[in-house]
Amino acid sequence: MNDYLSRRRYLRLAGGSLSASSALAGCLGGKLDTKPVQVGALLPLSASGFLETVAKHHRRAIEQAVTDINDAGGPLGRELKLTVEDTELDPKTAKTAFDSLVDSGVVGLVGPVVTDISMALADSFAEEEVIAVSPSSTHPALASAAVTDATKYFARTAANDIQQALVMAKILNSERFVGAETVAIVHVDNSFGEGLASVIDEKITGKTVETVAFPPGRETYSGRVSRVVRSGADAVAFVAEPGNVTILQRLARSSFDGEFVLSEGIIPGDVPSYMDGMYSASVAAEQTTGSIKLRQELDDITPLAPYTQHAYDATFLLGTAIQQAGTATGTAISNNLVSVSGGTGQTVSVDEFGRAVTLIDADRTVNYQGASSSVDLNENLEPLNAYIIERVDGDGMDELELLRASFFQGRTA
Repeated sequence: MNDYLSRRRYLRLAGGSLSASSALAGCLGGKLDTKPVQVGALLPLSASGFLETVAKHHRRAIEQAVTDINDAGGPLGRELKLTVEDTELDPKTAKTAFDSLVDSGVVGLVGPVVTDISMALADSFAEEEVIAVSPSSTHPALASAAVTDATKYFARTAANDIQQALVMAKILNSERFVGAETVAIVHVDNSFGEGLASVIDEKITGKTVETVAFPPGRETYSGRVSRVVRSGADAVAFVAEPGNVTILQRLARSSFDGEFVLSEGIIPGDVPSYMDGMYSASVAAEQTTGSIKLRQELDDITPLAPYTQHAYDATFLLGTAIQQAGTATGTAISNNLVSVSGGTGQTVSVDEFGRAVTLIDADRTVNYQGASSSVDLNENLEPLNAYIIERVDGDGMDELELLRASFFQGRTA
């Protein structure tokens, strides 16, 4: 480790030690530490198109969570101070942005949004002992990333992609749905697409007869479409981020006559006609008090972009874990995330940070139930969510089967 990194860590840890000693001084009649707790966010602020909207909505949700926490007195009676940095869509830019956050003294951050950025920065999170809570990076490898000295410095409020891979495989395998003997896997050419495609290939019982990786943002994919058509596959497993559907449109309007099984978030609210009959693996929406309240708080940007609720939850968990830990360090946050979101205890939800403080002060167990889901984090600091198997029917969706979180227990390693 170089001297510069050591110095940055020393300054941050010294601040954390000061917090603890100041709290003790308060018990003895001294002055409590009232310095703001520095937290950050890493978002693709300069992205264009769909990701631009995602970044704006995430920022709005993070800022709302910070406001809700500070209005209730803040963690340990201190203000949360938020610094937002632009990752663009470039790992080098993201590393510079992260280093800037570390220099400002952040103990935790929300993000990154894009899986490639999270993968690139995972080692840095561990080296700097700064906890990152991503709202949307879902690659399976992140379940074991950013670990040092038995502490994990990467968490997420979105489910591991292994979950949706299991659901897509169930659709492809089951005679009730597709029952495909041969499958063509078409995936976006990035870490997210490669990771999910790999697990689908492993979990299906049929034979993968073609795998096609495609770069996003092109107008034509004629060569790749022809490969899928020539494969004669019974079905296509299509993996992409929301909004990245040009090649799907081309396939649907080609001579390919098999079924389509889509990854999460592909089907928009206003369903286009070419998607009729397509299957989807979708996280089961939980109409909780928290989800309703957050939509009210963010009514200026509804409908919310995907994972916006997850960004709020990530921020709220940072604040609640600091309160539970009694000190503001990345290690302390990591070690207390499960204790405030493990599925047992007194329920706390959106804009209820004051209630969380009261419960923690009374030595009661807090169980954060979020806007995105119940957010019951496991030992890998990630949730198990319920999923729905859906199929497009005209301009609407038919819900065919609910797969509860228990379906995935023991199957996501």
